[in-house]
Amino acid sequence: MAADYAEHDDQFLFVYTREAHPSDRYPGHTSFKQKKSVAGTMAKQLGFARPMLVDDLEGTVHHAYGRLPNMTYIINPGGTIIYRAAWTDPRTIGLALEQVLFERHERRAKRRMTPYHMEWLPQRLNDDVTFVQDLFELGDGRPVDEFIAAMDEVQGPAATKRMREWWTEKQTTI
Repeated sequence: MAADYAEHDDQFLFVYTREAHPSDRYPGHTSFKQKKSVAGTMAKQLGFARPMLVDDLEGTVHHAYGRLPNMTYIINPGGTIIYRAAWTDPRTIGLALEQVLFERHERRAKRRMTPYHMEWLPQRLNDDVTFVQDLFELGDGRPVDEFIAAMDEVQGPAATKRMREWWTEKQTTI
């Protein structure tokens, strides 16, 4: 997505806040050096082309911006948050960026723009089985067990049925 908007001179940054799903392969961080190393490994594995900032061990940035694991913000040049989403969803981020470009164009054309507040509760595609498969790739089964248990608690066993079936089958092959 950053490449799609590169011509507009906007900056796209990734802030690595904490290990969302600690495992034997990627444990919780005990030093900044370790955290920075894991962040670098992740950037290489995912092929990040944008700059990655690494939050301190205390999670100062993470706490200041909401503490959820996969949030997205669009911040204007004056430092005002103009878009905040509790989950990174490329489709809705794209819609927000198109609005930002529209507003920029209108301001440059000297048209009066007036801010307003909007609340919206969009839905994103959520392939839960693919998600737990990716968690398993982190190195051991602990993140999978923890995620399924947390989802059981929050949404109930019916919501985790497909994940649990995949995990039960996968455990017979490892």
